[in-house]
Amino acid sequence: MADRSPTAKRRRGTGCLVLVLILLVVVCGVAVAADRAVASIADDRLTDAVATNLRDNGTPAATSDVETIGFPFVTQLLSGDFDGADVHLTNVDTPQGTLARVDLKLRDVSIPQDVLRGGALHDVTAQSVTGTGRLSIAEISRRLGVEGLKLQNAGGSALRATLPVEIPVVGAVEVQAEVTPKLDGNTLTFDVGSVSAAGVTVPTAVVDQITDQFAKPVALELPFEVELDKVTASGDALDVTGSATNVPLVQ
Repeated sequence: MADRSPTAKRRRGTGCLVLVLILLVVVCGVAVAADRAVASIADDRLTDAVATNLRDNGTPAATSDVETIGFPFVTQLLSGDFDGADVHLTNVDTPQGTLARVDLKLRDVSIPQDVLRGGALHDVTAQSVTGTGRLSIAEISRRLGVEGLKLQNAGGSALRATLPVEIPVVGAVEVQAEVTPKLDGNTLTFDVGSVSAAGVTVPTAVVDQITDQFAKPVALELPFEVELDKVTASGDALDVTGSATNVPLVQ
């Protein structure tokens, strides 16, 4: 005879609820996996578009990682309009030199349906791009042409520069200077603050020489037409940040 007690009914109800929850978890897991599989299509096409853009514009990267963002991807794939993608590049060669790292956020990305189906790349666009490029100390020294230059973060936006200079009568002396990076469009220069050398008075002519060395314009270029608007000291490197709008990734 079936058990019709309240306890038995509660057990059956609990069992049904557990089954429903398990089914929901399975269905959601399958949906997420399927959506991620669809996202990989956009990842691949955007990876191709990024590589093409970098090559065509003379800024190839040693490595690139592209990941589309947003959910659900199925609806984005059907429309060809995506929330965007995060792009991470290393050792980006530019006409001016190498950037150790470039991180980009592409937003409101459009990819034609025939491109998504594997066709030739064309008309891949991003409504907005923000990017940050990292310039190593070695690269800064090379571009400034300052031999023996050592840089380190001095706190805030300033850097402490240490470099050997020739002081009349005294000879070669290691001098320290506080330098602050600044941007003028896509050009980097440094303002020189205090200049000192342990136990030695630094002549005005030497201070002027150091000021001239750091005033040398350093041209910068980030991929995807990014216009720079901010520079910050980060450890033993400089980070430059900027943005662009209505960017054709591939025309």
